[in-house]
Amino acid sequence: MKSRSNHFIVFLLPVLLMIVMAVGGYLYLKDDQTDEWSNADLKGNMNWSGNQDAQTLELSWEWPAMPTDGMFGDDYIGVTGPVEGLSIELYSSEDIFYEAVGTEVDNGWVVAFPTELDENRSLGNRGRVFIELSDDEQAMEDVQLFLLHTWSHHSPLEFEDATFSEPTFGPATDVPFWVEQIEARSYVN
Repeated sequence: MKSRSNHFIVFLLPVLLMIVMAVGGYLYLKDDQTDEWSNADLKGNMNWSGNQDAQTLELSWEWPAMPTDGMFGDDYIGVTGPVEGLSIELYSSEDIFYEAVGTEVDNGWVVAFPTELDENRSLGNRGRVFIELSDDEQAMEDVQLFLLHTWSHHSPLEFEDATFSEPTFGPATDVPFWVEQIEARSYVN
């Protein structure tokens, strides 16, 4: 005759398995969440590199991860100092996916570019900015770069100020954004 204790193992093994799976799943999800970034977290955490070739200063950027709160809107780069021109290239894989030329404003240059997902391609998270310097040898020392990042659809920025001290987005009022000043010379090899 079989006793209850012989069947105890049949109930114990599934319970132990469920506990191990629950703890393992919790730890996996907890580790996975540490790599999440929001659009606000990108400020100060973008990867920059650069070099200078004669009168052209080239800076590249890449986001550390895709923001969890979406990828859409427009970003803007402003440059002040002895600059004669500004252009950007955005990359998807290794291909150039978007190019734009800057617009001159009173205190420098401004260029706009989209940040979005287009047919499973991210646009705006990796790119390169080309700054054409004047002939002055000290030109790079005086160059200041400003990045204005937005993460909502909005009216276009009014190109008035390359430092984005008080950005105006047409009639839109509650546009989420941040502005970061990038020390160009600190990223040049």
